[in-house]
Amino acid sequence: MKIKILNEEVDIRFCMAVEIEYEDLTGIPFNIDDLNSSKNTAALAMAAIKTANKDTSITLERLTNEASGFEILNLNKAIIDSMTQWMQVPKVVTDAQPQKDVNEAEEEKEKN
Repeated sequence: MKIKILNEEVDIRFCMAVEIEYEDLTGIPFNIDDLNSSKNTAALAMAAIKTANKDTSITLERLTNEASGFEILNLNKAIIDSMTQWMQVPKVVTDAQPQKDVNEAEEEKEKN
C-alpha cells in the first residue's frame, strides 16, 4: 500500500522484516500488546517505512517532528491494514454486513 508522508510516497508492507527492524530500533521483542505508547508506535512506523523503502529520506526525528497528525493517522492505518492482511486476520464484519446481522447470525448459531 502506498501512502504519502513528508512529501514522499512510501510503500507500507507489514512482514517479519518489520518486526525485526522494530526490535533493532527498540531493543525489545515485537509484541503487538506493546504498541500502547507513542514511542513504540513511532518505532513501528519507522520500521515499516525503512523495510520497504531503502532509499527513504524519512528518519524517526523527521517523522516525529515534521509529520502532521493526519499523516501519522494515515500511516498508522496503513500499517494496521497491512498487518491484518499479513497475519490473515479474518474480517468479522464485512462492509456490506451490518453488525446487527452478525449478532443475529451468532445468536442463531448458539440456538442450534
